[in-house]
Amino acid sequence: MNKIVWVAIALIWMPWAEGGAAELFFGAASGERLQFKLYWMGVLAGEATLQMESGPQGSYVVRSTLSSSGAARLVRAIDDRFTAEGQRHGFLWSARRYLKEQQRGSQSKWSRYQFDRELRQVVRTRRGSEEQREERLPIAVESEQVTDPFSSFYAVRAWPELFPNRRLDRWAVEGEKVHCLSIAVGGGHMLATKLGELAVFPVRITVGNSEMFRNRGPIVVWLTDDIRRIPVQVEAQLAIGSVVAELVAYEDGLGGSKSVQQGVGEKRE
Repeated sequence: MNKIVWVAIALIWMPWAEGGAAELFFGAASGERLQFKLYWMGVLAGEATLQMESGPQGSYVVRSTLSSSGAARLVRAIDDRFTAEGQRHGFLWSARRYLKEQQRGSQSKWSRYQFDRELRQVVRTRRGSEEQREERLPIAVESEQVTDPFSSFYAVRAWPELFPNRRLDRWAVEGEKVHCLSIAVGGGHMLATKLGELAVFPVRITVGNSEMFRNRGPIVVWLTDDIRRIPVQVEAQLAIGSVVAELVAYEDGLGGSKSVQQGVGEKRE
């Protein structure tokens, strides 16, 4: 459906608070849960999950997991967990804390990012292994909109004006750097997915100041062309080859759900 129609629908049924301002409700709803299969060079290599819960006064928590599977796990066992906590202000998602817990076989490490917007800095605390001491690194930021990668992704989905040929920039901290995410919106069409043929549109994300993505083209995220903008497929070119994530199950937080196991087009009760 044309995106302008969705804007009109949202204006009609969005909640109105007495004496308060209205808020467009695009993107993820509280309770959304997504499950992906990951493919490396066309071979099944892992699984990932992504879920979001909203709290009082605009607070939110995003949780994600990433694990290798099959033959890829024999090469390298990966079990990672990510947590982002913050506050929503309209379609802006401002992280307060971002935690990465990474397991590579018997080796574990973690990093925590605390966002101090008054001082315009992010303090990263990390430990490379159980034997190492914690390291603290202040990272200066120029924009109050700097957040973590997961919050940036949800903020893009919530942006009301995701129209073809529109562009916007977002900033996310990862590692020791702040990366500019240059986002370009493409036109909609039908896409055959594991969940059936869906109306989608592409969002192409170019990651600036990144060795991993330098000269390798943008990350392409295919979002459903509706008010929820659920990611059904992600494509990226990395130094190790092409990686594709395909959505195989979801709960949209509003009572809708679907999974490959149920068969294409089948709904859960």
